[in-house]
Amino acid sequence: MLYNSKYEEVVVLCYCDFKYTNNNIFILGFDSLTKNKIQNGFLELKIFSSDGTPINNANIRVFESDDLNEYKINIDALGYYPAHFNNVRFYPNYVCKLNVNLTPVPSKYQTLKFYQTNNLPSNENIQVFKIESELPQDEIRELTMSLGMSTPKGSAAYLYAEKFADEVNNLSDGKIKINIYTDSNLGADRVMLQNILNDGNVDLISQTTIPQVEFMPKLSIFDMPLVYTDLDGLRKVFNNKEFYEKINNIYKNGGYKLLGYSDPLFRQLTTNKEIQNIDDFNGIKIRTLQNRNHVAFWQSLGASVIPLPISEIYTSLRHGFIDSQENPYVNIIALKLYEQQKYIINTYHLPHLVNLIMSDKYYNSLSQAEKAIIDEAAVNATAYIRETAVERLEERRKVLVDNGMTILELPDETKQAMRLKAMPIYETIRELVNDDDLINLYLGNEPT
Repeated sequence: MLYNSKYEEVVVLCYCDFKYTNNNIFILGFDSLTKNKIQNGFLELKIFSSDGTPINNANIRVFESDDLNEYKINIDALGYYPAHFNNVRFYPNYVCKLNVNLTPVPSKYQTLKFYQTNNLPSNENIQVFKIESELPQDEIRELTMSLGMSTPKGSAAYLYAEKFADEVNNLSDGKIKINIYTDSNLGADRVMLQNILNDGNVDLISQTTIPQVEFMPKLSIFDMPLVYTDLDGLRKVFNNKEFYEKINNIYKNGGYKLLGYSDPLFRQLTTNKEIQNIDDFNGIKIRTLQNRNHVAFWQSLGASVIPLPISEIYTSLRHGFIDSQENPYVNIIALKLYEQQKYIINTYHLPHLVNLIMSDKYYNSLSQAEKAIIDEAAVNATAYIRETAVERLEERRKVLVDNGMTILELPDETKQAMRLKAMPIYETIRELVNDDDLINLYLGNEPT
């Protein structure tokens, strides 16, 4: 048995390697020749076939979370289905023991391919081969997937993910389980976006397009301020199959699988002072996300921008580090910001678009039956969220008002003045997107 981070999906016989943490501390080893290493946590694995036969040659890959002392372990062995374990913890000076039973793949589904490499040590007796096991397309395995988000329970991302997870569980008769991790417990937004592509500790993500722009610049199209100020217009765009297909291809080209978007929401401003005129934005200290287009927009209005993670909004408002912030109604309620802010200013400045994604690689590793469950669950969750959108919106308005907030509408002339201030941002985003047809579809125009 071994772990070798250099050769993904490769079994190497008679060679052992070890894993280091970011601090270069010895964490995991199968190398009997290792000397003078400090063991701050040791993993002992015993791997058997489902009939109890020991399996001696397996490829064990361990992926570390950036923020938590938790690891994801993938095990591949010739002739057996892969095994996946999430959130395995290592503790200093303790041994973590796992007993693993692998399920055999019928021989008719299994192939073996040898190949040459010049990168392996020359002083070891090494055989290298790649396992390619064809999964029966009608099979639904016992799977546990992790779904991460940066927002808390009750947020837009959580409600969408919760319904999706319930649908997956029901459609698979309980075989496929999805564990939801809120409040950045699987890492911040950018960390999860990286980990999902690198077989990290997260399999699915529910989040907005805002942090995704850094990885897929064409999504900057959704950062164009005040393009839409009503839900009907925005919904019409997402119901356009040609537009949606273009967005879907952006995710695919980035290595992601887009499962769906929930009902569009709008980001609104909360403050402790009334804002009605363009000059009222001057000097306010506003929290926004780390997205250069969002930062540039608020700066164009004269505001002082302070990017912060969502978990720090409440305390930053309480201590006066910021004066205001922007989020959709549902997140304002989930964060209990009504305890720190008096007003909601309905700016409708940007859409709040929550989506569900996974890596395209992981999606394509599933059987056709498993893919069908994931796809149908996403469709059902999206339909449910959209069907209840109007009712939920009115309920949220009432919750905010009942908790002492005053909701103010901006005059049309103020919105127009905001658009004029934002003109340079439109041009910057047009260059980032670099796709006139996509832009025209988003604006509701016929593509050129």
